[in-house]
Amino acid sequence: MPKEKIFKPEATDIELVIFLGKHIENPCGMEINGEWEHIRPFYLGIASNLLPELTNPFAKEYLQRIIGKYNSER
Repeated sequence: MPKEKIFKPEATDIELVIFLGKHIENPCGMEINGEWEHIRPFYLGIASNLLPELTNPFAKEYLQRIIGKYNSER
């Protein structure tokens, strides 16, 4: 899905990865049947799909590190 469909079209790569990084590292969640559930997998999916569209190498590297860190926890 193109980033323009999810984020403001004028958002820079750095702005996008900071937004996603914040939500991946501190995801929203709720208690379901006595267990804490979060939506980190949702944000990881968006981040993985966005990665090929990024042109800023620093933004791309940062997002790859975040994805790698939390994908290994699955």
